[in-house]
Amino acid sequence: MAMTSRTIRIGDQSFPYSFGEDCLDEIAAEIAGLAADTLVFVTDDHVLELHGRALSRLAGTTPAITLSHRAGESMKTLACLTAHLETALRAGVTRRSVVVAFGGGVPGNLAGLMANLLFRGVRLVHIPTTTIAAMDSVLSLKQAINSPVGKNHIGTYYAPAAVYTDVRLFETLTARELRSGLCEMAKNCLAIHPAALEQLRAVIDSGAPATPAALRWLLDASIAAKSAVTRADTFERGSGLVLEYGHTAGHAIEICDHRARGAAGLSHGAAVAVGMLVAAHISHARGRLTERELRVHYEIVTGLGVEPRLPAAVRIADVLSVIGDDNKKGYLEARSDAVPFVLLDGLGTPARTGALPLVHVSMDEIRAALEALALPAVRAVGV
Repeated sequence: MAMTSRTIRIGDQSFPYSFGEDCLDEIAAEIAGLAADTLVFVTDDHVLELHGRALSRLAGTTPAITLSHRAGESMKTLACLTAHLETALRAGVTRRSVVVAFGGGVPGNLAGLMANLLFRGVRLVHIPTTTIAAMDSVLSLKQAINSPVGKNHIGTYYAPAAVYTDVRLFETLTARELRSGLCEMAKNCLAIHPAALEQLRAVIDSGAPATPAALRWLLDASIAAKSAVTRADTFERGSGLVLEYGHTAGHAIEICDHRARGAAGLSHGAAVAVGMLVAAHISHARGRLTERELRVHYEIVTGLGVEPRLPAAVRIADVLSVIGDDNKKGYLEARSDAVPFVLLDGLGTPARTGALPLVHVSMDEIRAALEALALPAVRAVGV
């Protein structure tokens, strides 16, 4: 089946996104056409174990080096970035080399930052192997790693030369990993494009969200939703901030859960899903979201298999202590008692402060929403 190609426009940057099924040879030909002197594959040990043969096919006859690391957030550190850069430079990469991100969002972010730093910028190609990378992180110019204080504090904006996806690479995903990407797609529907909710429900109700046809639709819908808010917002500092829906509380919950349970903690997408429920409760309490719209959030989140409550290992006090370090600090006037949040005035309609889709939310409001999610889910939606 021929690949489908879309042009992604983010502000004054644009790049092709081509995706299909059983199209690794076509992707390899596209990469060969870049005429790189060296391909620098950035991946993780788990992806390399699953897709090592695919990586070799993608490299073709071009000289290549593979930089891999134990999978997980430990990749998104200055130490790993420095080690990878040194290895690449010692291997003789030049300005004609191409960095190829092969994996999920974590290798993708690390590769993006590497490509931007090497010789002040070499070409970058993304080949996502997870739904969350394919439907979310590669549809952005943001490239970031974590600081010791919080997520994504150190980064830049850098456009890839191209993105290529073969949905067959998703066949090795666990239910947890697949769900993570679908949660980001659900965010796009709830916050940006509610007209797609019915089709998303149909995909969920089918019980087969991982079929190639369903994945191709999810990719296309994700591209359309994200492009709608980033086309005129290169740095996602304006209309594109709506993509942070669910992320303020979600990141804090994710950090706290991983501190408590390690790798057993919520995936990024599942944490964002719970974060959307936090935001929806705050919006509902303010009289902005109706009871029905709050229920829609619960229907979508639970339909994706995410437990609609705060993980038992996560304490509300810990979430509140972390949430103040969210990376959206500075967009609004600083307040000691409040945090900038993406809230909704209705499905697909973000609340605004001036032109920004952000509003201050007090710590008391956040606490009340978290307490609602610490209750049995049936009570949390008032039935």
